[in-house]
Amino acid sequence: MFSFVILATAILALWATGGARRQDAARHVWLIPFAFWMPVALIERVLEPLALAWIALFAAGCVVATSDGTGRRTSGAIGLLRSRQVRALATISVLVLAGLLMSHLLPGFNNPRVLSRIVLSEGAIPFTLHLNADKPLVGLFLLGWCHARIHRGREWRTMVVRAVPGAAVTIGLLLVLSLLAGYVRPDLKLPASTPLWLAVNLLFTCVAEEALFRGFVQRRLQEAWRPRRGGAAVACGVAAVLFGLAHLGGGWTYVGLATVAGIGYGWVYARTGRIEASILTHFALNTVHFVGFTYPALAR
Repeated sequence: MFSFVILATAILALWATGGARRQDAARHVWLIPFAFWMPVALIERVLEPLALAWIALFAAGCVVATSDGTGRRTSGAIGLLRSRQVRALATISVLVLAGLLMSHLLPGFNNPRVLSRIVLSEGAIPFTLHLNADKPLVGLFLLGWCHARIHRGREWRTMVVRAVPGAAVTIGLLLVLSLLAGYVRPDLKLPASTPLWLAVNLLFTCVAEEALFRGFVQRRLQEAWRPRRGGAAVACGVAAVLFGLAHLGGGWTYVGLATVAGIGYGWVYARTGRIEASILTHFALNTVHFVGFTYPALAR
């Protein structure tokens, strides 16, 4: 569907322009394809009119609750929006709405199924893939309004150098634990659906999950607990546990593995200070899993 191409373009546009010294108009160029996406999605019936209300509420919560990429509060000129109480309520609303969007529990979103119960590995549970319109909005809005992004080649190179050790340890540890738990086994493959899976997993899954659990939850807890000894480590742990529980639908083994992965992603994020580092680490682990091992998991 054309609307998902536009949505992917809006997510990619987050990194198109606008470093820390750029004007707000340049930093928010992603709003152009996003504004075009909404009427197209309505025409294609990916969105229903009710979905626009949820989108508006979530956008408003992001604007009020958090600071933008330059470090200035995006609360506007009205004094009420600058109050700590209002920001706290907005933060709660962002967390609740983000959880509902990522769980596909809000009405008004029609997520088409593109792969239905295909078996990618011998002995694996069937795999189904949807093109989600609700979950990607979490990443788009949290990164668009609430988090700094990389826009210079030098920053990308620095991030990669600092992220590689933590990413390698995280991927290696998770693969060993998954094998020991009997969750997967080696299975090298490159199915015809690989390009579609790669695009959907990076833009619609990894960006959204890292924006919420690392870019919003871990970052805000780090800021709140910075004066406390070990506050950064606790913030990483809390975000990782929440990330693990978000995967409860896959069973408790999956929750445990996702929690350990969340610690690794959080470690990479804290080490680099860049959300791109945790996104790419997450995507790299998922890709190695998809290409080299049973996917999504062995049938019990």
